[in-house]
Amino acid sequence: MNLGGFQQYSGDIVQLSWDDVMEICREIALAVKNDFDPNLIVGIAKGGVIPAAIISSMLRVEFYPVRLSRRQQDVVVWDRPRILVPMPDEVKGKRVLIVDEAASSGETLRLAVGEAKKRGVRRVKTASLYVKTHAQRPNWYAFDNDGTVILPWDFEIIEDGRFVIHPEYEESLNQK
Repeated sequence: MNLGGFQQYSGDIVQLSWDDVMEICREIALAVKNDFDPNLIVGIAKGGVIPAAIISSMLRVEFYPVRLSRRQQDVVVWDRPRILVPMPDEVKGKRVLIVDEAASSGETLRLAVGEAKKRGVRRVKTASLYVKTHAQRPNWYAFDNDGTVILPWDFEIIEDGRFVIHPEYEESLNQK
C-alpha cells in the first residue's frame, strides 16, 4: 500500500534526510500497527536494518536482522540475492514484518518471505521506504522512484582515510 503524502520524493535524484526517513518510518509504523500489528520485525541487511530498527522501536517489538544480498563488500557480485545470514528461528508462529530500504525488483523481499515461511511464520508482510516502478510491491511503502534515492546512512564513505561521496551517488550526481 502506497502511504501517499510522499510525492515530493520523485525525480531523477532524491536525497532523503534523516528527518525524511523518520517521517516515512512513522507513517509505516502507524499503518502496520493499525493493519497488521506484528510480533517481530526482520530487517534485511545492510540498508533495511536501519528503517527496520526504527520501526521496531516505534512498535516496541523484537527486531532481528537477516542478510540477503547481491552484494559483497558493497559491490554487486551475484545476479540474484543470496542468503548470507539466515532467517531466525524466532519467527516461528509469529506475525512478522520484513523491512528493506528499497524494493528494486522485489526479489530480496520475496526470498525473505519464502525463508520466513520455511521457518513457520504465522503471517508475514513486507515494507520498504520506496519502490522502483516495475518492482513487486511490498505491503507498505512511501513512494515510487526510478531515479537515484540517496540515503543518509551511506551518502558518504571512507576512502583513503577521508570521507567522500559514495561512488554510486557521485556517478548519478555527475550525470545531472
